[in-house]
Amino acid sequence: MEIEDLEKFLVIAATENLQRSADRLDTTPGGLSKVLRRLEKALNTRLFDRVGKQIRLNDAGRRLQGRAAEITAIARQVQAELNGLGNLPECRVAAPAVIQLTWATSIQRELTERHPNARLSFTSAYESLALSMLVRGEVDLAIITGAILGQVPTQITTCMLGVETLCIVAGPGHPLASGQWSKSGVSIEVLQQYPFAAPRISPFCGEERGIGSDGWGENLPARKLQVIVNDYGVLSRLIKTGQFLALLPEALVEDVGGAKIKVVGEFVEPQEELFIAWRGGHKGWLDDLALALSGEEGLK
Repeated sequence: MEIEDLEKFLVIAATENLQRSADRLDTTPGGLSKVLRRLEKALNTRLFDRVGKQIRLNDAGRRLQGRAAEITAIARQVQAELNGLGNLPECRVAAPAVIQLTWATSIQRELTERHPNARLSFTSAYESLALSMLVRGEVDLAIITGAILGQVPTQITTCMLGVETLCIVAGPGHPLASGQWSKSGVSIEVLQQYPFAAPRISPFCGEERGIGSDGWGENLPARKLQVIVNDYGVLSRLIKTGQFLALLPEALVEDVGGAKIKVVGEFVEPQEELFIAWRGGHKGWLDDLALALSGEEGLK
C-alpha cells in the first residue's frame, strides 16, 4: 500500500462520493477508482459497498479509515523530521469560523516562525465536525471548546488554547459607544433599552439554541433582540451601522470597528474555554506547534 493511496482513500471515505473527492483532490473519478481497486486488491477485501452509482463505506472500510489516519499522520511526521516541512502539502486546521477569526493570525505566526516554507490551510467546521475530521485524518489540528472534551477519543491529544471572553459590542455611532456611557459604564436597565442582533445557531457547535446561541445564557438579564442573523459578516455590518448591539468575542471588537460596552452591576461576561486537538505523542512538529500556541499549559 502506498501512503498517497491511503491519503486519497481518507478523502473518499469522508465524502463517499468519487466526484466530490476528485474535485477536492484535483484529480478524476476514474483515477480514484483505480486507487480503490489497488487498495482492495492489496487488502483482499472490499472497502465500499456499491449501491447503483453510490458508494458506502463498509465495516472493513471503517477499520481501514482509522488505521489509515494513524499511518498517514506518522508518515507526515517522519517526512517533516527527515526532509523539512517545506515538502509537506500543508498544515491543515479545522475550526469554527468564529474561532478562526480570532486565532488564524496566531497559528500562522507560530507556524511561519518554526517552518517558514510550510503552507497553512483552514477549513470552517463546527467543533464536532472539526474533531471528526481530525479523527478521520482529514486535518492535522482541530480547535474545539470545552463543551465537547468528553467526545475526544484516546488517540487524540488536547491542550488548553485559551479562554474566549464574550462582550457586548457597539458600533462607533451607537449612543452607548460615546458620551457619558463610555466612561461611567452602562447599567443593565439602560442596556435593555437598546436592540440586539444575534444568531439563532451557535457559532461554536452549529446547533440551534434559540436567542442564547451567541452565548447569552439564562443567567444574564433579558435583552431586546430585534434581528436574527447567523452570518457573522452580516452581523458585523449591522453593528457598524450603530443601530444594534451584539455579543461577540472580545478579540473581534476592533475587527468590526466597534467599542466594548462596559456593563455595571451584576453582569458577568460569558466565556468559552478553547482547546487545540491533534494526534500527539510523537514529539514532532505538531506537538511543538500546539504547545507553542497554548503556552505549554494544560497538556492532557
